[in-house]
Amino acid sequence: MKKVGLSAILVCGALFAGPLGFESGSIKAHTEVFGDSTIDPMAKKATSHLSMDAAATTLKGSVEVSMSDLFSDNKKRDEHMQEALESSVFPKAVFDIKEVVAKGGDAYTLKGMMNLHGVAKPMSFEGTIVEEGEKVHLKASSALKMSDFGIKPIKLMFLTVRDQVDLNVDMTLKR
Repeated sequence: MKKVGLSAILVCGALFAGPLGFESGSIKAHTEVFGDSTIDPMAKKATSHLSMDAAATTLKGSVEVSMSDLFSDNKKRDEHMQEALESSVFPKAVFDIKEVVAKGGDAYTLKGMMNLHGVAKPMSFEGTIVEEGEKVHLKASSALKMSDFGIKPIKLMFLTVRDQVDLNVDMTLKR
């Protein structure tokens, strides 16, 4: 009888465990040119190396974004952005999730390491994780300073791009 109960628990647990692949969504960045306009590049693709058991707090692994997939509403500005990011030398940004802390309900803090422009720094995202059948919806936000990662904010004539970049992740993952 004990073997049957244990087997049922393992089989049920296996149904909820496993890798999570990127299905859809976006990773958006936001910064501003002081006194001028906003800059809102985004990527609609990411590579997921995530896994999760039945509980959201077991989410582990990494999400990577190709710098060449970032685009905005201005092609010329995108070229300057790619130069500043040195995307040919540092082609990816990777966030490696080390710990997920429950805050109540669907709210969580994702703690990990951001590797950007060849620099790895601890970083946290605040957001929600919602499971819907075989899909997991992750929505989170954070902010970073480009200078902390060795990226010089772009200067356009007499205007400088703000050092802080606000990040917003909204993605659907599939088991």
